[in-house]
Amino acid sequence: MSWINRIAKGIDNAFKFARPALNASIPPILLLCEINSRPGLSAIALASAIIRRLPEAGIETGVNVDGSPNKINMFIRIMSEEIVKEFKNNALITCGLDSGRLESMGVATSPVGPIPVSVLNTIPIIIKGLMH
Repeated sequence: MSWINRIAKGIDNAFKFARPALNASIPPILLLCEINSRPGLSAIALASAIIRRLPEAGIETGVNVDGSPNKINMFIRIMSEEIVKEFKNNALITCGLDSGRLESMGVATSPVGPIPVSVLNTIPIIIKGLMH
C-alpha cells in the first residue's frame, strides 16, 4: 500500500470516530460549568500529548543513540507553540443567535413612574469573541 493510501485510510478511520454535533438541549448552567472548568490552550500540553503518541507510529521519542537531543521532540514543541500562538493571537469565534432567542427584562422610566419592560431580539444577532 502506498503512503498516500495509508494516509487516506487513516483519515477515513478518524472520521469514523468523529464527535457528534453538540446536543443543543444541554442546560446553559451546565455549559457555563464546563466553560469555567477548562484550562485553555496550552502549547506544552499539546506537545506532550503528541510526543506521547509518536510511538504508535513507530517514532522514537527518547534521546538519540549518540546522546544528542531528539530533534523530532523539539520540532513538535516548536510547532505546538506556534499553533497555539496563532490561535490565541488571531482566532476569531463567531456565534449567531436566531430571532427571538435573546430576551432581556428591565425597568424603564415613564411619566407615571417606573414600568417593567421586556425586550426580544427581532433579527438574528452575530456575536464575536476571542480565544485565550
